[in-house]
Amino acid sequence: MLLLCDFAGGSASTIIDHVMSLRKSSRHAIHIFNSKGDLSDALELDRFDGVLIHYSLVACMDDYIGPNLRAAISRFKGLKAAFVQDEYRWTNETTDALRGLGIHVLFSVVPPEIMDDVYPQERLPGVVRETLLTGYVPTELLGRTVPPFEDRAVDVGYRARKLPAWLGSFAREKWLIADRFKADAAGYGLICDMSTREEDRIYGESWIEFLANCKAVLGTESGSSICDFTGEIQRNVERHVARDPAVGFDTLRDLYFKDADGQIVLSVISPRCFEAAALRTLMILYDGHYSGRLEAWRHYVPLRKDHSNMSEVVGVLRDRSRVQEIIDRAYREVALNPDNSFEAMVAQVDRVIDRAFRPEMAAAKSPYADAELTALMRKERRRATIRRALQRLERGRRRPTKTAGTVVVRTFGVFARLARAPLRRWTRPKIS
Repeated sequence: MLLLCDFAGGSASTIIDHVMSLRKSSRHAIHIFNSKGDLSDALELDRFDGVLIHYSLVACMDDYIGPNLRAAISRFKGLKAAFVQDEYRWTNETTDALRGLGIHVLFSVVPPEIMDDVYPQERLPGVVRETLLTGYVPTELLGRTVPPFEDRAVDVGYRARKLPAWLGSFAREKWLIADRFKADAAGYGLICDMSTREEDRIYGESWIEFLANCKAVLGTESGSSICDFTGEIQRNVERHVARDPAVGFDTLRDLYFKDADGQIVLSVISPRCFEAAALRTLMILYDGHYSGRLEAWRHYVPLRKDHSNMSEVVGVLRDRSRVQEIIDRAYREVALNPDNSFEAMVAQVDRVIDRAFRPEMAAAKSPYADAELTALMRKERRRATIRRALQRLERGRRRPTKTAGTVVVRTFGVFARLARAPLRRWTRPKIS
């Protein structure tokens, strides 16, 4: 199986965990191929039994899956599957793209009860639609040594970004919870470290260390209360905000998505909940379903959305024995639950692939050796770099002479780095 993705060392940890778990745990031989953009015809898809398109590639955008690669996938006779997330946006375009690619299996995070609302069967005829979670428990966190509850410096921590208004009232909860909780926390003497500013976001190991140094973390369900099928809501809101940056959410909702807000609510558990459970950090969450993986008062402390039970929440936070009971249950029943592991996700993916695969989908040619595929990927990266350099050169030709000259110099430098020694010899000054 070929796994096409936008995968690099600096990718979000959830993407890295997802990609590597497929390669590590699948009973199939999964070959990872960084393919963002377009590929030449050098990659022979018919040497694979199947192609998997990862959610790090936006299926409906040529910047992620270029025309040549898109045409090659469409012609491919093997099994074709796609993982999709953030399904509240570009919904119709994504559906059309998946149908054009001839996808046999769609791995979605849309809950089964609203799958027909988001992906009607008539728009994806014959496609198997399977629900996965947005994330799972990272195995490496389970055995990690973390500070005891009483030694953690921060009482309550949180990071989130202010999501755009066109995602609806449900998505607003991600940052409203921080503003409201922080305002109330001062009266209880809580030490809080929470922010919704983009520049304060934390990634990778720094995020894990932050979470492990918090006694508790805030949280909400992930998702949106709007499914913007055509993109019209997003376009209208963005145009209005461009004209009037200070416009309020209520005004935008009333103008552009009053009837759509809440019509389809995509609410799922966040990967952060699994991280908190594994790191033995108490979860203070808005009450919700959380994909059936968390239970209020058993695995987390429920905070009412109007924050009217703030004193009760703080009381629990300061009750050492009660807190420890909730933390320990979340670790045992959530973090250590095999159903919440990446291995369980891969086993589910394998089962669906096995059911969908037919003998005529088998590879027509012998498979690639790992070294052969790695060499091919390097060549494709170099081709992509040259292509981008030529595009910059072309854009420079349409600009004033000075700008074009700068682009030529930079482009020549790109080719020099790619060719290494030969071009350097050509450009090296002669010594008499």
